[in-house]
Amino acid sequence: MSNKTILVTADDNNGYITNYTSTDVEKTYTKLKRQASYFKRNRSFNISDFEISFNPFISASIPIFNYIYSLDDSEQYLDIDKVREEFVNKINHFNEKAQELEVVETEILVTRYILCTFIDEIVNSTHFGKQHDWANNSLLSIFHNETYGGENFFHLLDKFLKTPAKYIHILELMYICLALGFEGKYRVINKGQMELNTIKESLFKQIMIVQGREPLTFYTKQEPSKQKFRLFDKLSYPLLITTIVALITIVYTSLSISLSSQNDSFMNILQKDINEINFTANKELK
Repeated sequence: MSNKTILVTADDNNGYITNYTSTDVEKTYTKLKRQASYFKRNRSFNISDFEISFNPFISASIPIFNYIYSLDDSEQYLDIDKVREEFVNKINHFNEKAQELEVVETEILVTRYILCTFIDEIVNSTHFGKQHDWANNSLLSIFHNETYGGENFFHLLDKFLKTPAKYIHILELMYICLALGFEGKYRVINKGQMELNTIKESLFKQIMIVQGREPLTFYTKQEPSKQKFRLFDKLSYPLLITTIVALITIVYTSLSISLSSQNDSFMNILQKDINEINFTANKELK
């Protein structure tokens, strides 16, 4: 796997954090909206309804994901400052909620870094994010004094995968971010999407292994039966005898009809030959 990262200065790239082209600018946000469309159509559902087991980071970050789903990129007069303020409030709420759940402080900082990186990429891929230069006042710069976390995200992922059982809850949160469209450094890497798909698949399998969930099977293994199958044990003797007699009768009748038809044909041919012989003999005598 390639670890090459392309760094582009803000001056050379019109203030954007990557060299993402204008034609691709909405891919991440569109992917997120598509992933979230199920929840949009089914408002009676809530993300928390789909939690298989308790994960403090997912539980604390539900308001953040819900707010991302609620953003409408088609709005022309969206107040970017209010959007940023709302995200800041929700990140602070995430901190408080995680502390209430007695999460280790270092893990709170790491997951906050992950969420800020995810949100920044999503918002920076929208029209209003680009228009108002979100990257120059991103959440990552506010909370962690950094401007780009697209590479560190995957450094953290590699670190946590070394001891997946210990960091399973963080890995689950990172998988959600990837599933909702986060690409990070793989946006600008050659064949990055292919490598990213491999990472997501590997992470998913690792989570399944740690959580002890077996994959679905299309059949159930059964021990072979030791009891021999006996046809005569399944049928009554009167029914068996009647069936045999009926089969013999059908076969005999079919053969009789066939032989009778063949015999008639043979006799016709024979009679024709006899008539020709008699006609020839009479002619010679004359």
